[in-house]
Amino acid sequence: MDSSCQVQSQSRDHPWLANRTRRSAATAAGIALLAFVCIGDLPRSLLKMFWVSSVTLHEAYPAEGSAKFDHADFDALLHEFVDGQGWVDYQGMHAQASMLDGYINALAAAPFCDLSRDAKLAFLINAYNAFTLRLILDHYPIQTIKDIPSGKRWDAKRWQFDSKTFSLNQIEHEQIRPKFAEPRIHFALVCAAIGCPPLRNEAYQADKIEAQLQDQAVRFHANRRWFRYDPESKTAHLSKLYDWYGGDFKQAAPSVLDFAARHAPSLKAALEHEQAPSVRWLDYDWTLNGKQNKP
Repeated sequence: MDSSCQVQSQSRDHPWLANRTRRSAATAAGIALLAFVCIGDLPRSLLKMFWVSSVTLHEAYPAEGSAKFDHADFDALLHEFVDGQGWVDYQGMHAQASMLDGYINALAAAPFCDLSRDAKLAFLINAYNAFTLRLILDHYPIQTIKDIPSGKRWDAKRWQFDSKTFSLNQIEHEQIRPKFAEPRIHFALVCAAIGCPPLRNEAYQADKIEAQLQDQAVRFHANRRWFRYDPESKTAHLSKLYDWYGGDFKQAAPSVLDFAARHAPSLKAALEHEQAPSVRWLDYDWTLNGKQNKP
């Protein structure tokens, strides 16, 4: 139960989640034990970087809400400093940082608890992405987000909304993943790296969130940086997001391949012909998604 906003006493799980929750929890426990045995000798820093906690996806909030929040300032910022492919003009944004700071200040004062379910989801995605942009600007110029000291990065508790202070990891793993039955958020949350999904040059909006998430998923699987299918070798090359968050995707589909196939026609056709593609994980490029690194 959320300590501030009232959440639903019974989850509104999507139909495709109903039969997978218990099985996914058992699977996650087995994977965790296997991982401990197999990679116990890895440095703690690497374990922490790539370990993702398992969660049960469910809908925690009612559909309706009594308040709204205006993302127009963030929308204007993204239109000005992010191109249609997700490349960011950090230098230009740095010179106009007050635009971003004004929006971040507004997030802290927003009536989060009174927002509708879709408004909450749009709010949290926008907040996560805005906070990540601010983090980069705080340390700019840098070559990668990993140039920022680890204690000031994803675990730094400094971002405010709903009368609380969160870290980026808390926003993603405590406020978004377990409270929305929506794996497509992994194609919307951006970590300022080329290997991340592209940052939209518009803010997410409550009345457009379904269409925006679907568009993000289609764009993600249409770009060879994040997905490609080789019919000759019957190999699906997937982003490591599918590896790190496999438990989330498999609560929505029988496998990560089945989930990816919803947005990748070539893979869907292969699965429909009862082919069994192998999976290879694409290298994750942590280079900054700044326009200076655009190919």
